[in-house]
Amino acid sequence: MINAKNGVHDPTIIQVEDKYYLVSTDTQQPLTQGVPIRSSNDLINWTFEKTALNGVPEGANTWSSAEGLWAPEIIYVNKEYRMYYSASTFGSTTSMIGLACSDHPLGEWHDKGEVIKTNAEIADHNAIDANICYDEEGYSWMVYGSFFGGIYLVQLDHETGKCLRENDYGKCLALRPQSVEGAIEGPYIIYNKKSNYYYLFVSFDSLNDSYNIRVARSRKIDGPYIDRNGRSMLDIQSDPTEIGTKLLGSYQWIDENPLYGPGHNSIFTDKKNQQEFIVHHIRRTPSTADFFMQIRSLFWLEDGWPVVGATEFDGSVQRIDDKSEQISGQWQIILFNNQSEVVKAKRMVIENGKLYDEICKEVSDLQRNMIFYETSQGETCLTGRTLNGAAIIGRKMSQ
Repeated sequence: MINAKNGVHDPTIIQVEDKYYLVSTDTQQPLTQGVPIRSSNDLINWTFEKTALNGVPEGANTWSSAEGLWAPEIIYVNKEYRMYYSASTFGSTTSMIGLACSDHPLGEWHDKGEVIKTNAEIADHNAIDANICYDEEGYSWMVYGSFFGGIYLVQLDHETGKCLRENDYGKCLALRPQSVEGAIEGPYIIYNKKSNYYYLFVSFDSLNDSYNIRVARSRKIDGPYIDRNGRSMLDIQSDPTEIGTKLLGSYQWIDENPLYGPGHNSIFTDKKNQQEFIVHHIRRTPSTADFFMQIRSLFWLEDGWPVVGATEFDGSVQRIDDKSEQISGQWQIILFNNQSEVVKAKRMVIENGKLYDEICKEVSDLQRNMIFYETSQGETCLTGRTLNGAAIIGRKMSQ
């Protein structure tokens, strides 16, 4: 059976009882018109089901002349499923976020028209890549935006699912300078009750090869969003590669092919066990349509910052104590930096609670910044941050 996670771009998952439904950008894989819908019973094996909507709805097509629908977001509210879709043409701000509703992800979807729209005459930013988020009081908001003018947040009317105030574009939360073509998109906001912070996830750089996922946080849903090093996501004066706390970028394990440009993530919480996941697409070959979806566990360090699983979720994750003898031995380790190039794994050693490189120089103290776990396939993995704050993922090597 073909696993339909191939061809998935800009993924979002919703759970209905014990079944998972995935919506994503129409990549013509398979040949469809509208929003592709896939299903799974285990978050591992996916089946293509159907499309929502029959191509680009009339209003969105009239405004944008889009050939397909991008970056859908699906939520359940007021006893209906709401799907926010984006209609645009590549490299243009003539864009529209629209809303469609249904009584079930696989039911008939009814277009409700415009939520927000932009073009070069009426706005400096771009109305695509919607994510619906909620503040502590339960009010609903939409974070959106791509490249042109940065990332915006606007309040929604909970009853209608559309903007609370007419002609309101909201507030800019994040921006990158034109020296890097303003390359920021795919925003997603979640609230972590334990840390009492809102977290803004975004993708930097080009979706074709150099995408990488970054995060910043704020005490308020409308910002300011600050990264782990105290830099604002609105800072366009500093080195643009240094802004945002990097979670994941292009990488290559030892004796395996490289993977390029992980990005446009969503966050999904499995209601069965309240386990959190980060869902994103990634490429096998740069600048091609050879991309697929990855689902990774999302973990939280003691300092309140998230880190992502080293490998795709394969059915279960069992945490391991950092003092366990199971973690001692040789590892292949990927140490991410703030650049966009592929990072290759290096052989390292874990001994006496510390991580050492090939010349026995200490890289990190495991007890402060690392999380260890075992997958359902019996592989021992780690994720976390080094002493200097760099994201790190690793897999224990066979003896």
